[in-house]
Amino acid sequence: MFTGLIRDVGTIRSWQRRTDSARFSIETKLPLKDIEIGASVSCNGACLTVVEISSADSDSIHLFTVEAGPQTLSLTRFGQSDFGGTGEKVNLEPALRMGDSLGGHMVSGHIDTLGTVLSHQPTGDGFWCLRVGYDAQFSQYVLKKGSIALSGVSLTIADCSHDAQNLWLEIMLIPHTLEQTNLLKLVQGCRVEMEFDSQAKIVADMLRVMLPSHLNSIAKKI
Repeated sequence: MFTGLIRDVGTIRSWQRRTDSARFSIETKLPLKDIEIGASVSCNGACLTVVEISSADSDSIHLFTVEAGPQTLSLTRFGQSDFGGTGEKVNLEPALRMGDSLGGHMVSGHIDTLGTVLSHQPTGDGFWCLRVGYDAQFSQYVLKKGSIALSGVSLTIADCSHDAQNLWLEIMLIPHTLEQTNLLKLVQGCRVEMEFDSQAKIVADMLRVMLPSHLNSIAKKI
């Protein structure tokens, strides 16, 4: 599990795309205890497993390698045609440990879908307004003032539209978030990883299963 509070913005130093998978190494300032072999690290919101640790140029900079399978590539920017590979910046967060402080919101590291950036504009005083479009099948998970993780970053939904022809949500990005993540690099038309709030998904899924049978039960009593 993760919190959506980014601990470092790493840089991809090697990138190997295969037929149905990819293997890549990321340079980071995360301490070695957080990137041990077998450890889980959120990379742009996707929970990936450390499979190798490489030598580093200094005691504070390390390289770790992860692998992404077909589903991960289909649901993240790592598998998109506009992904640059080597040199790309990646939001990183190590997995929670017992006793860690819980900030942000509970994030699983399982991406639900890729959204499309509709607009990303400064609004003054260092703030930016980000609008992201998404598929209608996820509309029941989007609530104004609710939580969402975009590229692994825990954010609050400032506004949203449930018009079936124009589904979008808006995020107001504060200067600190822009400085500590790769979200400033998003441009109109690019894709961004979306993980909807687990609590919203649980409630919506329960209602979808239970409500029809409940209504049917009431109808039989009438």
